[in-house]
Formats: sequence, structure tokens, C-alpha cells
Amino acid sequence: MRKEKRFLMVLILVTGGVCFSGCDKDNEEDLPGASRPDYNMLSDLSKGESSLYLTEWEWINTSGVTMKLSFDRQECTYTYQENTAGNKTTIKYTYNFTYPTVVLTPEKEDESVITGTIVSGRITQADEATFVNAQEKPVWKKLTRKK
Repeated sequence: MRKEKRFLMVLILVTGGVCFSGCDKDNEEDLPGASRPDYNMLSDLSKGESSLYLTEWEWINTSGVTMKLSFDRQECTYTYQENTAGNKTTIKYTYNFTYPTVVLTPEKEDESVITGTIVSGRITQADEATFVNAQEKPVWKKLTRKK
């Protein structure tokens, strides 16, 4: 009876050691197609400490249409391109930003003022911005912050 208890105890310890050694996170490799959260490592615009200076936002679809919005210190540039070799439209704006709202005022008088609403500060999602014209109608696709 005493030998059986020792054998059982040793068997439990060996089994536990084998089980726990297989759970080492340092040696873990991602399987193809494995998903992990994509943490948003960009500055949090919702805290009010950051500005839009040097941020870039974009939307790309599967057929190669690209919309980009790049911010400088006092102005931003909107670029619409149908594909890598296609037509490219560029519009310059000055902007005023107070989170969550950015107001884009075009350099040309024949263009309309555009108001954007930014969602920032989410840990596992990139910042997003939606834009409307003076009539509150969407003017661009939802842009995602890349930089």
C-alpha cells in the first residue's frame, strides 16, 4: 500500500510537470491565421494633449481607390486617387481641431467647409474619422489613422 501511494504521488508530479512545461508563452509561435489584438500604439487624441500635427489618415478599397488626409502644423492635404497610375485629386485645407471635432476650411472658395468627428483612445482599434459637409451629408469614406 505504501509503494502504491509513492508511485501515485510521483506519477501526479511527473504528469503536472509535463502539462505545465507545455504552456510556456515564450516559446509559443503564432499559427497561420491566428488572431491577436492589434493594439493602437498611436497617441491618444481624446486626452487633449496631442494635436493632429503629422498624423495621416486613409481609406483604401480593393479596387485601388485611395483617400488620404495628411496634417501639417496649420494645414492638411486631402488626396483622392483612383489607382496607383490613375487620376489624382488634391485639395488643401486649413484646420481647427478641438477633440473630437476637426473643421477643415478649403483654400479655394468654391469648395465647402468639412467637419470631421474623430474617435480615439480605443486600445485595440485604430482611430477613425468621419466627415460631413455643411448640410450634414457624408463627404468621404470613414478614414483610419495610420500615423
